Amino acid sequence: MQNRSTLKRATGGILAILCTVFYFTLWAQTTAELDIDRTASLSNRPFPIHIKGGLASEALSVLKFDLEVGGCDIVAEDAATYLVHASNSENITGRLTDQTGSVQYFNRSYKNGTTRAQAHALAGDILKVLTGQDSIFNCKIAYCINTSTDKNEIYISDFDGFNAKQVTQDGSLIRGLTWGAGNKSLLYCSYMRNNPDIYLHNLAEGKRSVIANFTGLNTSPSISPDGKKVAMILSKDGTPDVYVSNVDGSGLVRITQTAADEASPTWSPDGSKLCFSSRISGSARLYTVPASGGKMKRISTTGVGSATEPDWSPDGKSIAFTTTTRRSFQICVVPASGGMVEILAEGESPSWAPNSRTLVFSRKSGKKSTLVMLDVPTKKAKTIANVTGSASQPCWTR
Repeated sequence: MQNRSTLKRATGGILAILCTVFYFTLWAQTTAELDIDRTASLSNRPFPIHIKGGLASEALSVLKFDLEVGGCDIVAEDAATYLVHASNSENITGRLTDQTGSVQYFNRSYKNGTTRAQAHALAGDILKVLTGQDSIFNCKIAYCINTSTDKNEIYISDFDGFNAKQVTQDGSLIRGLTWGAGNKSLLYCSYMRNNPDIYLHNLAEGKRSVIANFTGLNTSPSISPDGKKVAMILSKDGTPDVYVSNVDGSGLVRITQTAADEASPTWSPDGSKLCFSSRISGSARLYTVPASGGKMKRISTTGVGSATEPDWSPDGKSIAFTTTTRRSFQICVVPASGGMVEILAEGESPSWAPNSRTLVFSRKSGKKSTLVMLDVPTKKAKTIANVTGSASQPCWTR
């Protein structure tokens, strides 16, 4: 009798444990922050998403823009794979679920910053779940606004064009705009002294220092990943070639020495190589060279006839560039080792976001250029409508 009672108590205990485990697992599946299968992002299909709740117009507009930039389609609820439940009174609250609402990926309240900042944060969290990549919505872009046919000025804004601030008032032509080390400075070529010279512009102090002002062309500065070196194009010794110096312009080293024109150097993320455009074979093609100098190696760009304005993705896997057709410029991407080119959209001057997924570039329409964001896997493009004027040469903070 005692053994039977002991067995009954033991069996009851095991059943209690199993029930506890079952209900805990069920709770975890429906309420905890979950990861998802990201097959959709790998198959280049946009994420179908529906926004529910009572977001005010400003917050809703920001959230929609961000999600579309990130590769989402905003769809009706019955067509959605994911639901965003969001509202705001004093602060924005948001949660992401599956289409049925039974599986919850996160549920958060956003208390820091303005309504726009909170909406950006919510969008960033949604895309972190969908793509596994960190938010780019707190980044900034720099770009030029044309003031006349041959003059432009530099501006900096949030990635979506809001909170724009004018940086220069030179009444001159600026080319080769890029961010400096730590995003605390800008490097660019300016004709303000009647020669194309390269300047380092300290944004906090508003001071500029000359990096290169040799006779002839000084252009296309590009900061190394460690912030200690600058690659550039100089013609002081004949045709335009690639040079590298210290960030203050000292220690100048000639990297290429050809009879052709070189242009637009960009660093590999590890700082070991430079990619640039060269006409050594006739038409403009992409080449790499060791950053300390050495033999040039051509990058195969199968499918297009020319390649200019390369930008190496931060993850090192891809190089975006511009190709020229009879009618327009096209934004392209190719594996960093070379291969088949994917033509993405009409435009020029591509610049990678830190997530190595989003590009910003300019697109001409008549005499005006607009800035466009592109989600590379899905090829979804969004014009940055808040950037007014004719804008060109956009570049992301790194």
